[in-house]
Amino acid sequence: MVGDSPETRKEPYFVGVLKSSYFYPVRDLFEPLLVKSETGERGAWNVESDGSVPGGSFYTNRNIASLTPDQIAAGPCTQPPPKPPFAVKAFSRRGLRPTFFGTDAFGRKYFFKVDHADWPELASGAEIIGTRILWALGYHVPANYLVTLEGTGRGDLDGRRAVASSIVPGAVAGRWKLDWFRYRREMRALRVACAWLNDVDRVDGNNLVAVADDVATYYLLDFDSALGAWQGKPKQPWRGWRHVWDVQWQFRTVTSLGRDKPRYDPNQPIVSRGVGRFDSRFDPIEWKPQLPNAAFRLMTKNDAAWMTRKIAALSGTQLEAIVDEAGFTTPQDSQYVLETLLARREAVLRAWLPTGSEPIEPGSDGRGAVAGQSPAASQPSSR
Repeated sequence: MVGDSPETRKEPYFVGVLKSSYFYPVRDLFEPLLVKSETGERGAWNVESDGSVPGGSFYTNRNIASLTPDQIAAGPCTQPPPKPPFAVKAFSRRGLRPTFFGTDAFGRKYFFKVDHADWPELASGAEIIGTRILWALGYHVPANYLVTLEGTGRGDLDGRRAVASSIVPGAVAGRWKLDWFRYRREMRALRVACAWLNDVDRVDGNNLVAVADDVATYYLLDFDSALGAWQGKPKQPWRGWRHVWDVQWQFRTVTSLGRDKPRYDPNQPIVSRGVGRFDSRFDPIEWKPQLPNAAFRLMTKNDAAWMTRKIAALSGTQLEAIVDEAGFTTPQDSQYVLETLLARREAVLRAWLPTGSEPIEPGSDGRGAVAGQSPAASQPSSR
């Protein structure tokens, strides 16, 4: 059993924004005066002598090099895939596309997330790829299967592409906050993987803990806002470059009289209906999720290097197998996503393989170059 039962109360969204944007950063300024690790540093507390992280409720140590392309493409999906007809049991109002709880021909329960009618393959492709990569890197994720809906009896659903997410085993105890585990290396270093995938919606509402046989397992959910997607539609160009409520950029914009701005391209094109907005132009050091969190903010160079070595262990063949699992209809989409993932990975390797123990502050040791540009070209624009 890992610790006490997690808090299950869901707080209003604006409360989470206020806490993550104001309260937690102020707390973290004073926390070093009260709480220190055994070494006197703010390094992660759950690190072995060789820098590794023990497996358990949060994480599984996988030997990435030993995984065959078929194994890594399957990821957490160890059971036969869902079989139609699919019965709709209860709809769930989530985002801009249909989602519902249902069963397959064998009575197995799933949560179905249907692609947006105008953007087929976009959310489901991101979900499948994100799930497989985070599973390979060691995180607990649900078994997500790509399906075509049949037998629902609804003309607005049958024939559409969806992700069928298996109900996690055990009793669901509620959501958990990344902030609670800000001194765990795998929670801090998750930021590197999210930056690579542009998984901007890695927020507390997309976490879940379930308890089976007195053991708690902490899951990451919902990868439909990774890559070029944002909850079923193409991602807005600014996502990944600033928080939705970004105190730092508000201050910088005001003090520079509007000349200092995040370096995203407001005219970033949509690649295709299946890919959305996804390219290799990004800054691994300054990348930002939808909302700030203390775990990501306190990540050290050692935390980042640990995750970067895991990302580097994924071979091109393994990544190709993962992208193939997303089932893009157009071969060009598959090739584009694979090449972009490889290019973004190179940027991550360049940024994070150096080591150190101090928390990373964007700009503190030189602004990282935007992938695909020279360091000079990556300096903030004065618009």
